[in-house]
Amino acid sequence: MIQIKPESNMINQLAMKKNELITLGFKSLTLLLLSATVIESIYIINVKDKEDYIYNIYLIVLQFLILISLVTYLYFYKKVKEEKASILEKVEKKEDELILKIDEIIQSKLTDSDFNVVEIEKEIGVSRPVLLNRFKKVKGTTLVNYIKKERLKKAEVLLVTSSDNISEIAYKVGFSDPKYFSKVFRQDKELTPTEYRRQKQLDN
Repeated sequence: MIQIKPESNMINQLAMKKNELITLGFKSLTLLLLSATVIESIYIINVKDKEDYIYNIYLIVLQFLILISLVTYLYFYKKVKEEKASILEKVEKKEDELILKIDEIIQSKLTDSDFNVVEIEKEIGVSRPVLLNRFKKVKGTTLVNYIKKERLKKAEVLLVTSSDNISEIAYKVGFSDPKYFSKVFRQDKELTPTEYRRQKQLDN
């Protein structure tokens, strides 16, 4: 019967697994322990005298390697988790700064009926796909829809706080066509601008 020597293949295999764990950081500890158990089972089957000093040495080495592998795995798992959290925090901070900048541009351009996404793209200095994707990710809506909503919000304020007629308000919030403004406003509020103004006056 062939005896598997612990100082050869078994330890080399465990060492290789440990090195893979150190290199990758994500090596599965479960697979490592399973491999060690299989190797130990093979050795036990092939050793007649379980009190053999070589077997005892093997067990000590095996347990030591498993312990080292566990500590290494936990260390790299923690490091990777911390690094991931740090990267996510930086990404979120950058995205927040980007959205704030976009919002500033939108608020300063609401009265301009020619204002569109192209102008934001030029001022921010990022490609349109990146701009639109990041904005939707943070705000949960498209940039075009957000601009429209902001214009309508400003129109609501003007309808309540000013005596401007509907056409004047439409122009002030960036709509070049008062009829289109009334249509969009009604779709959003289920009231025409005139009805909205009247309702707010009655409420007050």
